[in-house]
Amino acid sequence: MSTDLMRQSKAELIAAFAAAQRNHPYLAFTLNSLCNLDCVFCKPRCMPDYGHKDRPLVVADYAAIGKAAGDWGITKAHCSGGEPTLRADIVDIVAALAEGLGSTASVGITSHGNLRRGLTVDALHQAGLTYLNLSLHSLDPARSADIMGGGDPRTTLATLDAALSLGLKVKVNCVLQRSYLDDAFAVAELARSRPIAVRFIELQNIGPAEALFPTEFVAEQEVRDRLGEWFAQAGEVSREALGVRSPGRYLRPDGWAGSIGFISNSSCATCSDANRIKITPTGVARPCILHNRDIELKPHLAEKSLDDAFAHLFGAMLARNSNEAWQGFHYVDYDLRWDRVERPMGVPVLPLLPAAAPAGSCSLRRSSGEGA
Repeated sequence: MSTDLMRQSKAELIAAFAAAQRNHPYLAFTLNSLCNLDCVFCKPRCMPDYGHKDRPLVVADYAAIGKAAGDWGITKAHCSGGEPTLRADIVDIVAALAEGLGSTASVGITSHGNLRRGLTVDALHQAGLTYLNLSLHSLDPARSADIMGGGDPRTTLATLDAALSLGLKVKVNCVLQRSYLDDAFAVAELARSRPIAVRFIELQNIGPAEALFPTEFVAEQEVRDRLGEWFAQAGEVSREALGVRSPGRYLRPDGWAGSIGFISNSSCATCSDANRIKITPTGVARPCILHNRDIELKPHLAEKSLDDAFAHLFGAMLARNSNEAWQGFHYVDYDLRWDRVERPMGVPVLPLLPAAAPAGSCSLRRSSGEGA
């Protein structure tokens, strides 16, 4: 980070961020690495840090981070995992973040929707949950189990409908695989009658998905071509209406209650408006996935100096504007869920891709890997 950025006050950094025309940052918490399912493209148990060997953040930590973030104008927190609802304190975490970020807070969770016994959508809603992202890749129980290693899509649908009945905004994440393409299209058709946003997510050639990528990858453009009739008279839905802060576009086919979007990190990823601050289970904050500007929050929690941490984070995000990746293309959702992913100091995590995607590879030009 430049010396000039480090010298700026909170107000100056917030103003500079707004002037850069980026969306204001939001917090993307990975609450755990545990999952009771085993999706073929995720395979969490294959990760060396599965289960977390270090002490994770506790409710009081989330409350303090939420309060500090609110003072910096941050109003959104997203919680994922692993499966975040496996945490026994998930309701308290949601409540702590909602209170810290203030009355206009947007607090969400990504889940497979097969909630553990005793946990309800209503309890999460009462704690302050405002939206829910559900992972759903097939409506057929057997084929869904093949993809996800368990769970039941009928249970996920019940969770979805319960969330809608409470007034929560709901998005459905559906990973595209060639062997299950018709399943993905069937999932998308849920948006015909439900006011939800179904997001088709491209496979990325990283982690466990590397083995699938050569045969299972399906690009956004192919899907748009196959579903051309749906999109012919489709209208665009504003991100504000969907509660989405990433730069992707969402289209509502004529007569549908909901919409369809794309997260196309492999065919047309861009960091030009990336705005999430990723925070690992043990409190490492990562403001840029291409360069190592991580900061450990635990010392700042102990010393009550989170303002200093957020000054670093805002400055690091602003510094993206002068790095080679600004408006360039790269894998924006490189897997940083785990606490010990190697991050060499001052060295890009991944090589940059070409400055422009191949012609015709991305019709929804500014899709993003922001998983919220």
